[in-house]
Amino acid sequence: MIRLIKQNSSGVILALLAATMTFTLGGCGSNGNAASTSTTTPTTVTATVASLSLSATPLSVKSDNSTSSTLTVTAVDASNAAVSGAVVSLSADTGFLSNNSVTTSASGTATFTFSSGTSSSANRTATITASSGAVSKIFAIQIVGSTVTVSSTANTLPDNGTIPSTFTVTANDFAGNFVPNTSVTLSQSGPGKVTFTPASGLTDANGVFTSTVAGATAGATVVTATAVGATATNNFTVSPTSATFQISSTTNGGTTISFPLQVSMKIGDSLVVSVNAPGAANVRFVSSMGVWNGGTLTATVPVSAGVASATLTTTKAGIASVYVDNPAATSSNASLVVAMTATTAYQITLQANPSLISKSVGTTKGVSTLLATVTDSIGQPVGDAPIAFSIVNPTGGGESVSPAFALSASTTTASLGLGQAVTSFTSGSLSSIQSGIQVRAQVLGTTVSTQTPPSGNDASIIIGGTAASIAYGSATVLKENQNASGYILSMSVTVADSNGNPAPLGTVVNLSIWPVAWSTGAICKFDADGPTAGTFLNEDANENLFLDPVEDGTRTFYADLPAIVAASGVGTTDGLITPSSSAAGTVPASVITDATGTGYFDLNYGKNSALWIIARLRARTVVQGSSAMNELDFRLPALASDVTSGACKLPDSPYKF
Repeated sequence: MIRLIKQNSSGVILALLAATMTFTLGGCGSNGNAASTSTTTPTTVTATVASLSLSATPLSVKSDNSTSSTLTVTAVDASNAAVSGAVVSLSADTGFLSNNSVTTSASGTATFTFSSGTSSSANRTATITASSGAVSKIFAIQIVGSTVTVSSTANTLPDNGTIPSTFTVTANDFAGNFVPNTSVTLSQSGPGKVTFTPASGLTDANGVFTSTVAGATAGATVVTATAVGATATNNFTVSPTSATFQISSTTNGGTTISFPLQVSMKIGDSLVVSVNAPGAANVRFVSSMGVWNGGTLTATVPVSAGVASATLTTTKAGIASVYVDNPAATSSNASLVVAMTATTAYQITLQANPSLISKSVGTTKGVSTLLATVTDSIGQPVGDAPIAFSIVNPTGGGESVSPAFALSASTTTASLGLGQAVTSFTSGSLSSIQSGIQVRAQVLGTTVSTQTPPSGNDASIIIGGTAASIAYGSATVLKENQNASGYILSMSVTVADSNGNPAPLGTVVNLSIWPVAWSTGAICKFDADGPTAGTFLNEDANENLFLDPVEDGTRTFYADLPAIVAASGVGTTDGLITPSSSAAGTVPASVITDATGTGYFDLNYGKNSALWIIARLRARTVVQGSSAMNELDFRLPALASDVTSGACKLPDSPYKF
């Protein structure tokens, strides 16, 4: 018997008070006695997920991780009825999920969010997978907003590659932030052909990648830069050499230079400048120094067979700016730098800076830079003069001059003027006499020498003596700054006289730090010196914090490695000093010594500079009227836990060849 009762007026609850039914079974002729009884219990059935569906609002997110999308997963059974309590596992091949699993509600749905994350700023497609048991569903969300911009210094190129263009690629995320260390690839299409140097690489700390684009085959070409999942294009026209207005060659004596940008000549030389001038009737030659064809500073020469030539001579030394154009169409023009020097050496001067250095102790060296200048009888610079440097009165302590031979400059460089040559004096282990070490410079093959009139005196360098000397100390344990983005290296300077007595209490020691060199490398290991990798001197050779025209892209090995000196040359040009002065970190402008002659300070530098920067720490002071200066070159260290814990935690070198 089944009984139903009403609980109250608010609703009816069916209560199965008796779930037993009694059946009386009888046959023909039965006496009506009960034959048998049985009891049944209902069975609970759990619904099985037969299919999943995914939806998202919106269908894309921004690449800078500033927005998110809300996704809804729905689980139904074979009858398309909602399945409650189904556990759905979630995964994404890129980006960031708010959950790795969700459980459906009574309506069979569950929600979660997705964003681009911070591991990549590239535009890309994220594939999200939802799974429950043997059932799965995938869904695609677009990550968008990153951009690539390009620029070039020239869009018309000759097909001989002599006048290249600097091609700059900049990568930004949706918010406009630079995207560093991201891959850039260059490609081209069209009938014209160009070459890329390089064709691929990584953006620097400012999100910039630069390449040199040079013409190879005449015709129009489109250069495409691909980075952060975006592309940008730039159109180039490659013109046949015969159709390009340009300085095609210079000839001086028996030497011809094709498509030059800078050449040298001496007083009395005749420099023939030839100009390829298609379609022009005349070419105008202009020079800031010297005269053309024995006449004036300017000359107009008829074009014959597409070429015009003029001869430049000079009676004075200096740097001449040569300009040529088509007088009828001045937009067709070209330029050339000509360095003019005298021929006969008459006198030589030699200067040492500083003139007082410490003895060398271990890796701490006392170094002085020696600058020689060769001039003729009226004071004009003499280029290509062979100069020998020698120590007149060595102490026997191992001091040296290197290099011992150099040619005076016949063209200007970042650190040298015309007629100049430079070498370095390094102290040994012994102090000099009171008058110092004498270093002599002589023009080989002549009687022109320092200490011989009319030349100047030998350079005098005092090692140790009664003046102060400076030594450095550094901690063996690094500290991190407050947000763990940089290191703090505790250091000290100790000032003493030649007797080992401390400098007076309160002596002021002036400090400076400079990134003297930088290295390429990755995974916490700097590259060995090679054709396009290694450790190179700072581009800012004269340390004036200004990128001089010839400095950008200059690559000179930091190590003295003659076997691979040919690999030094021109690398990436980006309009920026590599590395910036701040890459070496910061030190206080000065410290004050205590009673022991020691002053204490901290060197602060970013983790991005650790391992990749060789810093030069310089200290200067004056004790009882005598000045002292010392330098220490060292590679910026990193915490052992950041480089030896099984996986490199530091970023790859931001510097490229």
